[in-house]
Amino acid sequence: PVTRENYRKVIAVLNEKHIETFVLSYPLRSLSEAANILEGIGGGDLAVQVDNEKVFKDAVAQGRYEDYFIDRFAGDFGHCTPKGNHLLAENVAKAIFKAHKI
Repeated sequence: PVTRENYRKVIAVLNEKHIETFVLSYPLRSLSEAANILEGIGGGDLAVQVDNEKVFKDAVAQGRYEDYFIDRFAGDFGHCTPKGNHLLAENVAKAIFKAHKI
């Protein structure tokens, strides 16, 4: 409930200022978790949703977990290494380009 209320407040401010909202899933986690939090929040349904689950699962499968994360802070994922941050940024950039048909 606290997270949901925080999202509601942030989205309200972004909508008021006409700032486009992008919602990201955590690495290795389903986007449905973030989508469930946004359900019913005014403007949340208009947010561009960025799925990081597949790109991180594919990357870890082709490399090593330690290439992308420095710890297991959340159990199944952790804080990103520079390589993990690059993968995250690249995936968000692709979503921005797609949303704006660039």
